[in-house]
Amino acid sequence: MQVENSVQPFFISREELQEWTLRPHKHNFFELVYIESGRGKQCINHSLIPYQQDNIYLLPPYDCHSFEIAEPTTFIFIRFNGLFFRKDSMQMMDYTEWFQNLHYILSSYNRQPGDIIHSSSDKNMLVHLIKGIYDEYTNKREQSDSIIRGHMFALLNILRRNFEQTFRNDHPVGDKQVSDMLQYIQFNLFNNDKLRVESIASEFHLSTTYVSEYFKKKTGESLKEYILKSRVNVAQSRLENSDQSAKEIAYELGFTDASHMSKAIRKYYPGDGCSTQTT
Repeated sequence: MQVENSVQPFFISREELQEWTLRPHKHNFFELVYIESGRGKQCINHSLIPYQQDNIYLLPPYDCHSFEIAEPTTFIFIRFNGLFFRKDSMQMMDYTEWFQNLHYILSSYNRQPGDIIHSSSDKNMLVHLIKGIYDEYTNKREQSDSIIRGHMFALLNILRRNFEQTFRNDHPVGDKQVSDMLQYIQFNLFNNDKLRVESIASEFHLSTTYVSEYFKKKTGESLKEYILKSRVNVAQSRLENSDQSAKEIAYELGFTDASHMSKAIRKYYPGDGCSTQTT
């Protein structure tokens, strides 16, 4: 499978296509796709579903994708990676830490193909932001870079809101505090300090001796087990869909080493044949 790489931290293009000439491929950046007009089918990770005007898709790094065009289609493609959210040349806002946390949500919540926005008001805002970003990028006026970054910050927060609402719908717990706790864990999955019992207890105004008991009482699962399983799910997905080595993935997710991660994966995915080479 071809992996398309990009050295640019941000790029946007508008393309009118009658035929998709690219083979199914993966890339090492996020790509947001807006269907300005047209219809056809989107293929992502071997699933095929219809697309139409005003659909919006977010393609995480290393997801295999392509489009089958049924009628001429105008696409707007926005490609970006973490480097884009560092401080700009004018030393404006630095969104690096925010994007690192958001990266997991963008990569993991949106695992199914299809339009990612189900709220009409959010869809309208996103379309307005996408068109504003395209206008600033193509016309290059004063302050355009900072305006584009601000628009992207708003756009990704709207996506996050929709993904988290989908997550709550898929994981009903009947208790807002527990729902907030689940989201807190998912958002801080790479931050060991924020996932310590003391940090979670402080965030949700619970005693450190009670927080684990409270979590298990409400969810039926231990806090430690839930965090480990969430990390294993990310590790398994990356082993299957990225070109990162097991050693790199283990380091990012806070496992002792690739062997430790492999043992954890086998616990939840017994008999899985995924390789965990350490190169």
